[in-house]
Amino acid sequence: MSANDHRGTGRILDILELLASSKNGYTLTEISKMINAPKSSIFPMLRTLEERRYISLSEHTLRYRVGVTTFAVGSSYANNQNIISHISAEMTKLVDMCNETCSLGILEGSNVLYIAKKDSLQNLRLVTYVGKQVSANCTALGKSLLCKHSFDALESLFPEKLPSCTKYSVTDLEVLYRQIKQIETDGFAYENEEFAEQIQCIAVPIMKDGIPIVALSVSTPSFRNDSKKMETIRRELTNIKLKTELLLRNSDVDLRP
Repeated sequence: MSANDHRGTGRILDILELLASSKNGYTLTEISKMINAPKSSIFPMLRTLEERRYISLSEHTLRYRVGVTTFAVGSSYANNQNIISHISAEMTKLVDMCNETCSLGILEGSNVLYIAKKDSLQNLRLVTYVGKQVSANCTALGKSLLCKHSFDALESLFPEKLPSCTKYSVTDLEVLYRQIKQIETDGFAYENEEFAEQIQCIAVPIMKDGIPIVALSVSTPSFRNDSKKMETIRRELTNIKLKTELLLRNSDVDLRP
């Protein structure tokens, strides 16, 4: 346990990590010695973990082992990773097809947080990176993620004047609201040099239980844009959206960081 750990929380994690590494489990005495903690301190923790089925206790051997709830939590993480792997593979295919940058984002407060990105081989492309946050009103990704917000919800999210990234950014809340409501009709969000000059973007919200949990976009320099290319990108984004939403339908996935 590091010096910065909360003692009780650290000991619980020590117990879980210890049991996860064991095939046959450990007794209370063995756990106490191995994590260097008094039996009187860790016994209540073991009881709580057992009651909530994070660990189990054999009545015959008096050994603790990892329980079904820990397995469920681990399975949920694996499921999340499978979803991300699926989207990442689809993004790679999309970039190979259109040779433009593809990004994946989630809503973090009033910002878009980029959680995945596939770059094209083009010299001129969208310059951003995984972990970057941008005000949601300035991006097609952000507008997609806001598409179910009411006007009152937008006012709460942006209590001050809307931020701008370029002179083309939407800074009027009523204009932003009209744009995000149009997404429910069109299925797509658009951005025209609002985050970066000379860059246009189209995005789709990916929904679970009627709520956008992640959004996927393709960014293209204005001079490389044409109606045929845009139609192809819209079609492919829709295909990825439908396939991913089908996977999400029966999943407990949570893509929040």
